[in-house]
Amino acid sequence: MMGKITLTTVLIGTLAAAFLSLVAYNVKDIAFGTPFTVQAAAVDGATVNGMFMPISGSTKHAQQITINGRTVGVDPQGNFKDGVVLSPGYNIVEVTERDQFGKTKTVAYHWVVAPSVSVAQNDVSPYQR
Repeated sequence: MMGKITLTTVLIGTLAAAFLSLVAYNVKDIAFGTPFTVQAAAVDGATVNGMFMPISGSTKHAQQITINGRTVGVDPQGNFKDGVVLSPGYNIVEVTERDQFGKTKTVAYHWVVAPSVSVAQNDVSPYQR
């Protein structure tokens, strides 16, 4: 026959379960890396007309966020917002997170900037003949 379950046994069991749950929740970030999302104004592989591309995102426990190697500021909630100036033609933009555990995650975008269609023209004046 089972012995009596006391209040102390229930409390110790509840605290142990809560502690193990907390440890498991924090270990997932060590094993899989911290959450990291990136949003850009254009999808990967798109042809764009503008020379500036805004990039934003969110992270948790990041030590550093970089866009093409340049450090970007992160607010206390883990959000960041910046952008890059694109060159005419093919561009690769890499957004990298290094978390508190030393792991890195990189999101890469590939964009093509279309050349401007408008070209300035000057009509021939009578003095240019």
